[in-house]
Amino acid sequence: MNPAPLEVLSGGIVPRQVTGSYRLFCLVREWKSDVATETLFEQKATIRKEILKKRKTQNPEARIAHSQTIVQALMARDEYRSARTILIYLSKDDEVGTDELLSRSFELGKRVLVPIVSQQTGDLNLSELASPDIEFQAGSFGVREPVGKDLNLVPPEQVDLVVVPGVVFDRRGGRIGYGKGYYDRLLSRLGSQARRVALAFDFQVLDTVPQNNSDIRVDTIITEKTIMSCSTV
Repeated sequence: MNPAPLEVLSGGIVPRQVTGSYRLFCLVREWKSDVATETLFEQKATIRKEILKKRKTQNPEARIAHSQTIVQALMARDEYRSARTILIYLSKDDEVGTDELLSRSFELGKRVLVPIVSQQTGDLNLSELASPDIEFQAGSFGVREPVGKDLNLVPPEQVDLVVVPGVVFDRRGGRIGYGKGYYDRLLSRLGSQARRVALAFDFQVLDTVPQNNSDIRVDTIITEKTIMSCSTV
């Protein structure tokens, strides 16, 4: 299947189909006037629940095809090609799939890191993979992690490109994750050279999402339809 052509967007309003998305847009656009009656945590939880429900009901064949399109678009970008050390999340369930990205990155001779949850600090540590074919173990929240002899911890300052997961994003790079703050804390520890690229399905990107001072924005969002340069919005 040939990837769908991608439209590169750096400003303006993203056209969206009303079907299946109108309620979400209304929900997000009304957020500003509801601050007094609904906490930021509750706002995020409501939006997160809606998008996770939509993601779970996505057609599996469409999810696979869209994931391939998104990964190919990332690999064609300069920030990927020039990156020596890449942090890639290990996808699960209905997320944008990253297994192909993992394998292709090894073929291209890149250093590939994956996140693991530290049981001591509750933060994310980074482990370099020796191969995409090592045996993983289900860690926190069912996410695959290397264990034992396959653990090789690397400082986050060495990362050139981080592939960021998430539930909801907006055009300015705002992000709602799974609610634990793991990636916000990790992204704040990266070196200044690190580029933050989010992979998402098109319906996961809204006009705006509620954010606070501890939320870290991404630089670029890649979906099966668009590439959004958030730093120029």
